[in-house]
Amino acid sequence: MTVPAVPAASLVVIDDRPDLHVLLGRRRPGAFVGDMIVYPGGAVDDDDWRLGPALVPGATAPGLSAADAAVYIHAAIRETREEVGLFPDPNELHDGSSFAAVGHWTTPEEVPRRYDTRFFLARHPGGEARVADDELVEVWWERPADTLARIEAGELDAITPTISFLTSLSRYRHVADAFAGTELGHRHAFAWGITTF
Repeated sequence: MTVPAVPAASLVVIDDRPDLHVLLGRRRPGAFVGDMIVYPGGAVDDDDWRLGPALVPGATAPGLSAADAAVYIHAAIRETREEVGLFPDPNELHDGSSFAAVGHWTTPEEVPRRYDTRFFLARHPGGEARVADDELVEVWWERPADTLARIEAGELDAITPTISFLTSLSRYRHVADAFAGTELGHRHAFAWGITTF
């Protein structure tokens, strides 16, 4: 019997330091995708469904209504705050148009724990990223190309969506360039489509 995929959301947070860096975390051993590098994120919860549409106006994502896109962005903001301490209170108003939908990945059917995850590109909101709960064991900023080289060398391990977005981001020098690459007509630069990993 196939396990249903749980709705989930994740933020790919980027910053100019002074060139483009992405925020990465390493999952704790024994967890889902344990010891692998990931972007902050997690399952959509009841509060996201209840609060998202009112608190994230201007949200969009392919295949979703504005209300549902707001729910996923609200979940991604909440999870990012819980895991790495970034972003203001998710129960405050957030401009949904400042988050760019960049991918939709679903865990394969044969996996016992499955997620149907929407990924959004986000600018660093300021503040220091830190391990804020027990989901991650470390967090850091790194150039996407450098992370890819470390994965290739066997120093880091990552699931397909993480590698895919690192590959997409490695084409850009600055945050503004990456966001420009998400505009209509340029979405091919990111990992679009419902893809299994």
